[in-house]
Amino acid sequence: MGCVFQSTEDKCIFKIDWTLSPGEHAKDEYVLYYYSNLSVPIGRFQNRVHLMGDILCNDGSLLLQDVQEADQGTYICEIRLKGESQVFKKAVVLHVLPEEPKELMVHVGGLIQMGCVFQSTEVKHVTKVEWIFSGRRAKEEIVFRYYHKLRMSAEYSQSWGHFQNRVNLVGDVFRNDGSIMLQGVRESDGGNYTCSIHLGNLVFKKTIVLHVSPEEPRKW
Repeated sequence: MGCVFQSTEDKCIFKIDWTLSPGEHAKDEYVLYYYSNLSVPIGRFQNRVHLMGDILCNDGSLLLQDVQEADQGTYICEIRLKGESQVFKKAVVLHVLPEEPKELMVHVGGLIQMGCVFQSTEVKHVTKVEWIFSGRRAKEEIVFRYYHKLRMSAEYSQSWGHFQNRVNLVGDVFRNDGSIMLQGVRESDGGNYTCSIHLGNLVFKKTIVLHVSPEEPRKW
């Protein structure tokens, strides 16, 4: 959540306050404050928020991780500069989308799409998408990998092992979507699929449990 004080004066940030107003029937709560070069997350936001902006450039932007439904509401950022009585304020309204289903069912021989979308306000490109499979008996194995090398403007994607030629990237990586489609499903494909999406130093992970049922009987 961005919060930048655009100023022509050469003055440093003295204090930053982030608060949340959840709605009409809930009290406002502190999210994080910054004072004297110390950043302190508060209450239930501990270990989930930290400042992402460059303080020297009057940037008090905040990163919120492991977003929960209760995090929805209006976030107020206040920035104070040294020697200034003026306070810069900005409001950011956060809407939290329902979580996608984590368990999917498919018949042998069918195809299934497994969704993996990184909901982020950070304007960064996806640099890597990786899907890992963990079955009941087998060791972890790579299902699919995608790389985007920004300097070379080159893209690489590949399915691996017994998933080769059966997995395709169907998500739009430019929208932080690393969803895949698995075709020709086998009984041995049942298990856990963990997706990792990398945006620079930010990493989003999601695990989907895939249940494979016997092939549907043919109708004559």
